Amino acid sequence: MGHLVKRKPPFLPICSEDGFWRFRQKRKGGDFMYQIYPEVGSVTVSDGFWSPYLNKVRSVTLPYVFKKMEETDYVTNLVSVAKNDGVLHIGTPFSDGLLFETLRAACDFLAAESDPLLEAYVDKLIVWITAAQADDGFLCTKTMQNYPDKRWGDNDGDIVEQHDLYNHGCLIDAGISHYKATHKTELLQVAVKAANLIVSTMGKPPKKNIVPGHSLPEEVFVKLYRLFRDDLQLQEFARQHQVVPSAYLDLAEFWYDARGNHEGRFLCKYLPPSYSQDHLPFAQQREAVGHSVRAMLCYLGAAAVTREKGREDFWEVLHTLWDSVVYKKLHISGGIGARHDIEGFDVDYTLPNKAYLETCAAIALAFWNAEMNLMEPDSKYFDCFEQSLYNNILSAIGQDFCHFFYQNPLESEGDLHRWDWHTCPCCPPMLLKIFAALSSYIYSYNDTQINVNLLIGSSYENTHFTIAQRDSRIVVDSKGKPVTLRIRIPDYVENFNLSCKYRVEKGYAVAEGIWDPNVPVFVSYDTPVRRMYCNPKVEENIGKVAVKHGPFLMCAEGIDNGGRGDIRLAEEPNFSQNGDMVTALSSEGTPVYLIPYYRWCNRGEAETDAKMAVWLEQENMSTTDE
Repeated sequence: MGHLVKRKPPFLPICSEDGFWRFRQKRKGGDFMYQIYPEVGSVTVSDGFWSPYLNKVRSVTLPYVFKKMEETDYVTNLVSVAKNDGVLHIGTPFSDGLLFETLRAACDFLAAESDPLLEAYVDKLIVWITAAQADDGFLCTKTMQNYPDKRWGDNDGDIVEQHDLYNHGCLIDAGISHYKATHKTELLQVAVKAANLIVSTMGKPPKKNIVPGHSLPEEVFVKLYRLFRDDLQLQEFARQHQVVPSAYLDLAEFWYDARGNHEGRFLCKYLPPSYSQDHLPFAQQREAVGHSVRAMLCYLGAAAVTREKGREDFWEVLHTLWDSVVYKKLHISGGIGARHDIEGFDVDYTLPNKAYLETCAAIALAFWNAEMNLMEPDSKYFDCFEQSLYNNILSAIGQDFCHFFYQNPLESEGDLHRWDWHTCPCCPPMLLKIFAALSSYIYSYNDTQINVNLLIGSSYENTHFTIAQRDSRIVVDSKGKPVTLRIRIPDYVENFNLSCKYRVEKGYAVAEGIWDPNVPVFVSYDTPVRRMYCNPKVEENIGKVAVKHGPFLMCAEGIDNGGRGDIRLAEEPNFSQNGDMVTALSSEGTPVYLIPYYRWCNRGEAETDAKMAVWLEQENMSTTDE
């Protein structure tokens, strides 16, 4: 795990019978065919944990976020620009992007389940979005309202602060999701108009040397390229709207090669280029630095570009950066970005328990891992995905589904509480995005293999095969054609076994010749309660342990433990389970009650109630790093 392997391009596109493009990578010993994920909304979830949870997100969180955005004038900004009423912008410069991210999530939910009321609301928003867009395709309301001469950071503007490209990326992303969910093209037309403006403005000379101050457009432009490459029904639309798919991909690649080259562009006035991963050309970057959300979205886009362009130099960098994040800067909760001041990375192994760990950073990390797994199906990517998902991400949304955490520390004195809204409400839209898309990551496949990446009750069907998993039973019907079934072995299980012959390959149990729906594959494993030990280079956790049960990180909360968070476990804690709670013994012989970390700060308002700790001292454990 973590070792670099030389990879030899080119990647050769192949169109299969179902219209999907595959990519083969030339490697020693034969070709490797990339995986793809099912389209968002095409996998049906029927899981005891996730089905009710995702239903709550859709029915409670989504309308709540739209309501709050209306109350805080996110929609008003669009209306003001559309009416040209001269009113100055209200809120953050990235308010458009957050609205468009929420719109993308709404469309992804629509792809899974019809909802006429939600679709009508989406259509109403699209009317205002279309009316607000400038004739040439530009749409960033704060720039348009407050400083129209500073587009893209020109004229001594600030590309990092303005978020012009970020907002447009979110708009284009929403347009892609809206088309896929409804097959309507109104928002896609707005998206393409914006994308074509950007393509005509930025790139190699004589175009402008501009790089996103906040990553996200990079991956979105690859998605736009893939949409027009793969969807034959859009050929006439593409002709009418001057779509050149390769131009979108080429610009995404340019945004990586142009990093570190600041000639001819205005830079942020108060933050260094490393803050936005603009300190070196991407091919020369070796350490995760700067703002952690920007970094993860930057690496996500780089992985997408690598998959399409076959950039061997990028692939090596992505592995190095993944190692940098996962082995030196990742908290046990799957959270990243220890520093409060820049919402970003600190030096290696500086992982304080009161670290920042922004919600959006963990979500972007999960998205990046999912993209990496398509090129190199290895359980380590979804181990990291689940580490973030079941802990840092789930903890960010309250059990009423309308209170949130921006930061997710591993220790609290009781002074941190969930908020119902925020002056920088970037977390709810990102939460909606990952939960709306979650089902699409359960499986991946190519012409000969089916991967089960997440052990979540669900089913999926396409023209070539059907797969379903429920209660440790996996059924595959591949229409009489034998396929290779690869089932990920999560890092938190023990005694894993299948009912058929299999081998283990990169953390997946690989079973050959699976095809018959009358012969299910049964999966068995144990998820014991385990003590986890920190890398001794993390000085704050020397002499401490954390507790995990399955994918869930546990914590001691004051409301269960007499108002205390500073608990010392016995050398032999004698763990026992009661539902999702774990009981242990303290060094004093008294019971200690641990709950899943994601559930903390949902009960009681007193400071003693909300005291919390993940890393707990343990009796007779060394307090040195020897």
